[in-house]
Amino acid sequence: MVGLGLLSLGGYALDLHALFGTELRVLGIYVGLFAALFALYLLAAWVVLRPAANDPTLLALVLGFGVLFRLAVLPSPVVLSSDLFRYLWDGRVQWAGINPYRYPPAAPELAPLRDDSIFPNINRPTKRTVYPPGAQVTFAAVAAVAPNSVVAWRVFLLGCEIATGVLLLRLLGRMGMPLVAVIVYAWAPLAIFEGVQAGHLEAAMLPPLLLALLWRQHGRMARAGAALGVAVLIKLYPAVLVLAWWRRREWKFPTACAAVVAAGYLPYLAGVGAGVLGFLPEYFGRDEDFNVGLRYFVTDALGLGSDAARAAAMLALFAALLVVLVRVPRAPGEDADGVGGFQAGAAAVSAYLLLLPTAMHPWYALWMLPFLTLAPSAAWLWFTGAVTLSYLGYVWQPAPFPGWLRALEFWPLYGLLLWNATARRGAGAGAGTREGAASSLRASRPGSPSP
Repeated sequence: MVGLGLLSLGGYALDLHALFGTELRVLGIYVGLFAALFALYLLAAWVVLRPAANDPTLLALVLGFGVLFRLAVLPSPVVLSSDLFRYLWDGRVQWAGINPYRYPPAAPELAPLRDDSIFPNINRPTKRTVYPPGAQVTFAAVAAVAPNSVVAWRVFLLGCEIATGVLLLRLLGRMGMPLVAVIVYAWAPLAIFEGVQAGHLEAAMLPPLLLALLWRQHGRMARAGAALGVAVLIKLYPAVLVLAWWRRREWKFPTACAAVVAAGYLPYLAGVGAGVLGFLPEYFGRDEDFNVGLRYFVTDALGLGSDAARAAAMLALFAALLVVLVRVPRAPGEDADGVGGFQAGAAAVSAYLLLLPTAMHPWYALWMLPFLTLAPSAAWLWFTGAVTLSYLGYVWQPAPFPGWLRALEFWPLYGLLLWNATARRGAGAGAGTREGAASSLRASRPGSPSP
């Protein structure tokens, strides 16, 4: 275990820009490094979870190396995404007393705020910010302590990652699972690279999301709704959990969530109105298509590349997602270990990632990892590694994203999900009922007998 940790630490400590330059081709090197670290990660998880014992020494090693991996990438140059620079810019704009939704960075009104380190690295400088109010408050808070600092933002995210680990340990203990299962999140290359290294907001969104799940399991529905509202204000897509976690005839949860979201948007509405959505509506346009999954295979892959076919497929997949969320099993109360709330959340996140008809960037898959910590899935574990193949699309620009590469990324996910669903039906696991889903989850725990 120590050897696997040290090998992984060496990989995370590599400065790819210093070794291979700053051109986009460095992303190809990154994908190779990620693959090697992902293999070490899977081996380490197998070593730790096979005995499924609550060993304090082993848990200390898991948590200690998880922190060391993140500290190793803390001072490294930004490799994967320039989103972090928009975060720093939006924080700067707010401290200048300007609504971040009012002007794009390239607007002449913001010319006095430009510099030689942050502004030139902003992507889409002619577009207004897309990040919701919770994210904007976070940007401003970090800028108040250390403006224009990449390292400060990463330190903030490191704190969020530690909070995520603490909450996962609480959830693992409540659900009667070995605490060492936290390795599925703590050692995940996707979490380390897309979190502290790339600096994506998902790392800041996870603590309130997991806090919502924990409070929901304790029956504190107003608190759970408020915490989920905070998560939605940071990254909008956790809103799918409102339907998944709502208990019929219980209104505290959705009301608290809606109230927090409304309160977050209210201060930013003045003078911009619908402009508070920023660049968001354009995400549904063809120009933003990147690494599209299921929608590609039912349209473009079949020669149905027209705008009409694209729009029809998007509407159909959004409708399917809504149907799945509405049909997620719910019950008036929680079972003793909180499996019901977890199972509903896992189903909602899975459906979102599977049916999302727009771009699938690697960091969008990060919020699946906490659910895999609580119930490992071969299909989704594969995807948290394979989704990084999409970075090769940048290396080969302007050539189209190769079909074989997209198949390598997505087809094993679909195949494993189908195999798992078929196996559960064959085992009579009671698919479609809350009791069957809960028993399947319990059976999937490390050390539990197979159904």
